[in-house]
Amino acid sequence: MGLLKSIAQIKPTKNIEVNDNVPTFEEQRKTYHEDGHATSRSCQGRSENLQASLDAIYFKFENKCKKEEIEQIKLKQPYVTELKGKKTLSLTKDEELQREKERIEEKENKIEKLRSDIVHVRRSPQDFGIPVDRRSTSKFWIGSILLTFLTVYIFIFYISTSFSAFFRTFDPSTELFGGMFYPKALQEAYDAGALELGFILFIPFVFFGLGYLIHIFMHKHSIGNIFKVILLFITTFIFDALLAYLIDEKLYNLNKTFEDPDFSIAVAFSSPSFWVIIFAGFVSYIIWGLVFDIVMKEHADKDKIENYISSLESEIKNLLQIIDKQNDTILSLEKVISENKIRCSELEDIIDGFILPIRNYKALSSEYLQGWQECITSEIVLGPEQTRDYLNECRKVYDTHITKLDLDTDDYQNKVYTKTL
Repeated sequence: MGLLKSIAQIKPTKNIEVNDNVPTFEEQRKTYHEDGHATSRSCQGRSENLQASLDAIYFKFENKCKKEEIEQIKLKQPYVTELKGKKTLSLTKDEELQREKERIEEKENKIEKLRSDIVHVRRSPQDFGIPVDRRSTSKFWIGSILLTFLTVYIFIFYISTSFSAFFRTFDPSTELFGGMFYPKALQEAYDAGALELGFILFIPFVFFGLGYLIHIFMHKHSIGNIFKVILLFITTFIFDALLAYLIDEKLYNLNKTFEDPDFSIAVAFSSPSFWVIIFAGFVSYIIWGLVFDIVMKEHADKDKIENYISSLESEIKNLLQIIDKQNDTILSLEKVISENKIRCSELEDIIDGFILPIRNYKALSSEYLQGWQECITSEIVLGPEQTRDYLNECRKVYDTHITKLDLDTDDYQNKVYTKTL
């Protein structure tokens, strides 16, 4: 027997007229007992006849169960109730599944929009409410290139001028340019010792640090910050003036005659080389600071865009995590729906088939056997040994009959026969 798959719905139950003449179960047991007794008497209790009789009463019992629709409806009622519950559950789960799929579709559409926004925000940040200059990218790269060259220039300038001002001994052939830029500054500082080398290597970073502080103070406009910026400019100018004074003094003393006055601040202020050294460093330092400020501002604009993109990517990540969880929910719902459909199909097959009350048949067939054996012991003239053999043979036949019908291991009330294909 196999399951009938994909049955659409429960067939409507027919209105059955109640037959008041249906015998009770106790009356049936009595009838089976009497039939067993009578049949045994007619065939002298032979076990061969018992086997045929048991087969006959089983088929009679089975056909009777199939025809008794009221009893079948009663037996099938738990399955009908379960089927109704399963169908209601299917409708509920189908609606829940549809809602989950719609939610996923909404989130997937939102993810597509967010990905599109990531592409467009780089082109038109103003459309997304980000206040940045359209030329910020070109200004940033041009400023970065200029800042790189200026950094290299300032590094070379302050290494050379610092070494020339504090450690170098000039010879008579030294000119102004040679006094400011000295190619052997690093080599001679290295030969002089670690202190000299460290001093001239790190002194440019003092100016870079001053330039960075100027950018920080200019970033927040206030009277206090303006005063700090002015102080930084004055400090840088004084340091440049000191370097220029020391270098110009060494150059002046190389060409000094007895008639020339001693080098002093007044002489330095009147010397063109003094001002050239100051402005070669100080002006380049100011330009470096201004370019650095522009690059940082343009980088801040880029940061606004990158931060906005980062927030979009974070939102996409969160949505993808939610979608993963919803996909797990969908798989779980689909599994429940699939299992539910299989069970509904099984229930429909059961309802379309018939139910055999096993215990009832065992009780009735057992009564039949008892009637048969009673006849052997009371009415058939046999010796004690032969009577016992007859009874044992009849019992074996009955057990074989129950085993053949696969009823020997069933400990439940009903055996379900589903509708066959």
